[in-house]
Amino acid sequence: MEKREMLKFCRDSGFFLDRGMLDFFTGLEKGEIVRIIEGLKGLGVSEKILTKEIFSKYKNKLGYSRGNCKEIGSNIKVLKNIEGNSGNIEVADFVSHFRARFEILRDILIKKGFENLSSIRRIGIDNGIFCVIGMVFSKRITKNKNLLIEIDDLTGRSIVLVNRENKDLFERACDLLLDDIVAFKVSGSSKMLFASDFVYPDAKLERESFGSDDEFVAFSGDFHIGSKMFLEGNLMRFIDWLNGEVGDDRQRILAKKIKYLILSGDNIDGVGIYPGQEKFLNIKSCKGQYEKLAEILGWIRKDIEIVMCPGQYDAVWVGEPQPAILDKWGGNLNRLENLKLVSNPAMISIKGLKILMYHGASINYFIDEISKIRIKYGHRSPTKVVKEILKRRHLAPTHGLMDYIPCKDGDPMVIDTVPDIIATADQHRAEINSYNNILMIASSCWQSRTPFEEKVGNIPDPCKVPLFNLKTREVKIIDFSRDSEVKWESGEDLVCNLEVAHAGEPSEEDKNENSD
Repeated sequence: MEKREMLKFCRDSGFFLDRGMLDFFTGLEKGEIVRIIEGLKGLGVSEKILTKEIFSKYKNKLGYSRGNCKEIGSNIKVLKNIEGNSGNIEVADFVSHFRARFEILRDILIKKGFENLSSIRRIGIDNGIFCVIGMVFSKRITKNKNLLIEIDDLTGRSIVLVNRENKDLFERACDLLLDDIVAFKVSGSSKMLFASDFVYPDAKLERESFGSDDEFVAFSGDFHIGSKMFLEGNLMRFIDWLNGEVGDDRQRILAKKIKYLILSGDNIDGVGIYPGQEKFLNIKSCKGQYEKLAEILGWIRKDIEIVMCPGQYDAVWVGEPQPAILDKWGGNLNRLENLKLVSNPAMISIKGLKILMYHGASINYFIDEISKIRIKYGHRSPTKVVKEILKRRHLAPTHGLMDYIPCKDGDPMVIDTVPDIIATADQHRAEINSYNNILMIASSCWQSRTPFEEKVGNIPDPCKVPLFNLKTREVKIIDFSRDSEVKWESGEDLVCNLEVAHAGEPSEEDKNENSD
């Protein structure tokens, strides 16, 4: 429905739309808009200016289930699905965004039960031992090679010094990022504080969770449909395998047990993502790319429930959080009854196991900023970065390192609910690992190496699919990169060893890391 037609229909029905509802309706089919407006009229809604708040108030009575907590079949629930902001962004929105983040993470840290917990303002001129929770404002190395960290909280700002003689603490503190929120154990006075330790908010589960059914979840993403480097033949072999049409006897038995497919972004290659991209596209429109995507996903058997979030190459805004792909771009995607489109990030639940989906745009910035990861692993080990994300309980902590959209109601990039699984993509390498009983699954890609990856030194490992068993938590990786066969991950029991997290042989560096 065109905007002019939509506005006229709503006006004739007795409603005016604010900017937020106009943007929301723009992504819907005509029939869905008509059903909503007719439903509101039937309920006798008195408000004449229709806002998203008013719509949220009545949507349950309308039976509208497109948003949060929609059930797909009876097994998947969407626990967190972020809708886009509307209207102008002002300085106050950034203030509210950071204040909300600080308060959430501060409260998480307070629950750890620190002794002598104090705000910065309450530290006096007399020396003492304190614990302060602060956000890292700046950091620098002094002429004596010590680390000087400027922190602030809601009451003030102070200086924390980390002595280089405390080598372990010094090395850990060097990995602190700007805007990290941590608890510092310090001594000193308001003039200068000396750190003896610091603690991250840290995501942790007391125990691993298990499902009740012998079913598998497959993790993928980074199709990059529309790119000349798109590996369509390999992807179709994966889909044929899902449908039980290829593979050995054991693989076909396993394929029948796959009931869920998680797709973590960059589903198409997009248009105008970088200068000169058109030279590397064989489908030169986003709508055309999504039509191809819908055609491919349409071949998957209908008892597999698919959840898809966007990434930076999808037809959504680049800043995070990213809303779900709109109907006006996705087209036929919305006609797939077994597909649910969610935001990036999003939290879903499969039979009680919580899965945090995040495409992973911030992963590159973590690699750039944390020297031990940059030097030792580069882009070869995405779960090393995900571990750092979980420690901070924030998907993209540093202002300015990536585009983000400040939210008036809080910071949706905070990991306020600890997931059982965090599923990421972006780095084009499949990898499995575990941290504090949280399973980290990085998915592979379906695109050969691009000129951009050659430029930045990233070597993708395409066509690998991690599979997770809900009942046993066993993890397998299956390789579809061969033209003539479907290959198991090595090992007689066909289960990935989490200490060897890669889809392939571990390097000597990885072996040394895992033996520490």
